Amino acid sequence: MHKKVNFVLFAGLLFSFVNICGCDALYRTLDKEGADEKELVGDIELHEANPAIEEIQTLLKIYGYDPGIIDGKWGLKTRNAVERFQKDVGLKETRKVDNETWLKLIEFKEKRLIKDGKLNMHLIQEILSVAEVYDGKIDGKVGRKTKQAVIDFQKKHGLKQDGKIGYKTISKMAEYIEIEN
Repeated sequence: MHKKVNFVLFAGLLFSFVNICGCDALYRTLDKEGADEKELVGDIELHEANPAIEEIQTLLKIYGYDPGIIDGKWGLKTRNAVERFQKDVGLKETRKVDNETWLKLIEFKEKRLIKDGKLNMHLIQEILSVAEVYDGKIDGKVGRKTKQAVIDFQKKHGLKQDGKIGYKTISKMAEYIEIEN
């Protein structure tokens, strides 16, 4: 009987909380990251692409994480990519794009290293030039000299020398923007 009374009291308090604060407040209390994600991407319609999710997938792909097909839909590959990204950047691994994850994802977009859903190769070539690993033309094209400069940049900064501009490489490049500004 005692347990039944406690449950009834708890259910009554919960019902009152939901009525006073609303379902969104309850959801935020129970799942902060999920509530943040819902706020960032909006409502999800089954079988319909969501532009915010598409942007998340695009950024993950740029950073070297495989979100699967860039289709604007949550899927297992996208969730796995979010989790790997969170782990690599030192965030809580929730598989959800909360505010902290979003800020990390768009960090290099705000620094102009990503433009129109792609790496800003003009700016990257300028950075490579300032880093004294590139002496070619600043034309935004990824040719042999640019590829070699990326490898030389990675070597200079103790990064994996694969010639790919993933999250760690772009993070190091971003430091040059902060120095210039």
